[in-house]
Amino acid sequence: MKNKNFFGKGISSIEGTDWKFNKNVSNQFDKHVRQSIPHYEDIQKYICSLSEWFIKENSLIYDLGCSTGETAKNLLKKFPKKKFKYIGYDVSSEMIKIARKKNKKNMKRALFKLGDINKINFKKNTNLFLSVLTFPFLNSVERINLYKKIFKSLNNGSALIFVDKIRSSNSFYEDIFNQTYFDFKIENRLTHTQVLNKSKSIRGSMQLFEVNEIEQFLKKVGFKKIEIFFKWFNFIGIIAIK
Repeated sequence: MKNKNFFGKGISSIEGTDWKFNKNVSNQFDKHVRQSIPHYEDIQKYICSLSEWFIKENSLIYDLGCSTGETAKNLLKKFPKKKFKYIGYDVSSEMIKIARKKNKKNMKRALFKLGDINKINFKKNTNLFLSVLTFPFLNSVERINLYKKIFKSLNNGSALIFVDKIRSSNSFYEDIFNQTYFDFKIENRLTHTQVLNKSKSIRGSMQLFEVNEIEQFLKKVGFKKIEIFFKWFNFIGIIAIK
């Protein structure tokens, strides 16, 4: 089957299938994510700043849905002398290849593994879990089960820091937020066709929740200290401390 829907140079989807992080998508991902995710650079900075409070000597860090290893690169750059073990997981082998290449000088501190985050057994005494826009692809059962495993793996006082995409509890605001997001992508030089084709290609792959629902999921597994550190319309950053 030929690629028919294009939503960025080298970024394509196959008609009638879910969006896949194939070689073309992976190679253009870093450029595309900056065109399609509001304040992406700021989000990465916020994650590094918050991480500083939880990364200690010999810390264990998991990055769930590490994509091309951008978060790892930023952490390793911010803490060049601190000893810690970073483990990034992604379901795309092409993403993992790029992540390893991008961070090849720091492979003693950073590992990138192919794996489904729903099937991973995390090590105990973890200091930090990170995730940028991976959780929207999980349903409620998968979310709760993953949050539960994360909570059990974390040390007391350690954290889960993640960026999520949400839906509003009010349909009027939801329309405003979605239109604002559409305008953002057009302003960032994505064409109407590219935006619509990507939207079609991931249709049915994402399950978005309201902020209060996400907080309830986190509280259900044991998290009590939950705070929002970033919000842009339908994008949100959350930190939950055990």
